Amino acid sequence: MKVVGYVRVSTNNDGQKESPENQKHMILDYINENDLDLYDFYTDVQTGTTDKREGLKKLLCDAENKEFDVIVAKELSRLGRNVELLYQLKRVAETKGVRLITLDGKVDTQDFSKQAMFGLYAWIYESESQRISDRIKSVYHMKYKSGKFMGSIPPYGYNLNKGKLLIRGDYTVDIVRDIFDKYIEGWGHDKIARYLTNKDIPTPSQVIGKANAGVYWQGSTVKKILKNPHYVGDLVQGRETTTNVTNKTRKANDQNEWITIPNTHEPVISRDVFEQVQKILEQKARRGRGGTRKEKHLFTNIAYCSKCGNGMWYRANRKGYICGTHAKHGNKACSNHVVKEQELIEIILDDLKKISSSLDKPNLENKIKQKVKDATKKSESRLLTIEKQIEKQMELKRNALQKFISEEISKKDYDEFVNLTQEKLKQLELEKVEIKKEMAESHETSKISAILEQLKGFLHFNKLTSEMLLRFIDKIEVRESKDIKIYYKFSKVEGL
Repeated sequence: MKVVGYVRVSTNNDGQKESPENQKHMILDYINENDLDLYDFYTDVQTGTTDKREGLKKLLCDAENKEFDVIVAKELSRLGRNVELLYQLKRVAETKGVRLITLDGKVDTQDFSKQAMFGLYAWIYESESQRISDRIKSVYHMKYKSGKFMGSIPPYGYNLNKGKLLIRGDYTVDIVRDIFDKYIEGWGHDKIARYLTNKDIPTPSQVIGKANAGVYWQGSTVKKILKNPHYVGDLVQGRETTTNVTNKTRKANDQNEWITIPNTHEPVISRDVFEQVQKILEQKARRGRGGTRKEKHLFTNIAYCSKCGNGMWYRANRKGYICGTHAKHGNKACSNHVVKEQELIEIILDDLKKISSSLDKPNLENKIKQKVKDATKKSESRLLTIEKQIEKQMELKRNALQKFISEEISKKDYDEFVNLTQEKLKQLELEKVEIKKEMAESHETSKISAILEQLKGFLHFNKLTSEMLLRFIDKIEVRESKDIKIYYKFSKVEGL
């Protein structure tokens, strides 16, 4: 019987009784006393009301795959404080024949006398979390009314000192004013973002020293600044809230629910300017809601910039495609190179006609199929070798587990060995997937007669269509020199 332990604490500061190590020791004692085998531990340091826990996700996935026989937790609240989530776990366990046990004796899915109480305990734990959440929200609302800024990150252009917003003594204040002025002049969000990027203005994330901060300004960041009422000197909080304790999705509150304390700090923008910007934003939003969807052009999601790897964007005034990164962020991000749509069409049609002629040869299909068959034999042999290597790694892992249970090796040594083995297994599985994918593609594209028939049918109309592109082309790369490289799906056929 393979047993897994689930361990969860809300924070790293939880007391000794709830510590991960304490929970693990309790589960190991249970395993030893009942002469069971440890398969693995799944651990989370996160609230129990959410299902966005990596340990729990892995537990559910492995339960679906019947990787183990029993799940053990200290108590039901460790598994979760969410009724829907706990019932999902219970359904998975029952469907896959996995037993669910808590060490406080309240839950055992194989004990019918305890099954009726499962829902009651789940409801109690969720209700307790909801009450705590409501109390925390009430405390925050009281603090909002006190005039203190409760966020951890102040708006761009401000510093935070003991709950008070203070204007920074640097360039960021002028940048905020410049953003408002340019928007009133008629500049769009993306144009302002490109302008700031090209002037090497640090982004808000860079200013606060955020890890992995983006170096390019985004139109969404500019819009967020334009809509922020803090810039007129008012403290406005409670603009968003979570739906409830089990749904962490943030939703915007109605404006009459905002908690606004006027004139709490020095303004950066006058009220007249701010209100003028809000009117323009609303007008553009109304036009956007009534507008039509942008047309998807022939090479959208097919043509890419070879320099930055991002997609090429169609521009009607250029009658072709420019680098999307350049379009969004300007010359600082990527170069301004273009390819004409008609030029691409002519090149591809000419290529496809040549390919059609090269394929229209006697016995070519049989020759290709033989080459695919030979390649498949090699691939199958490699797959067999990989399976043996996987089994060997699994056996090594089982031996290490037994040594850990019998205390022949330390937890640290066991974890290091398992991590190394898991990495090898991961690489082997990825290699298996890649080999199988290549085999499937070779078989599919080796049907020369079918390819030729489709090609002739398409080329009969002498017009390039989206259907043709999807059928015959993987992607197109446009280089800075304006040369293009086309990746045809025919390149996957053995012998072509």
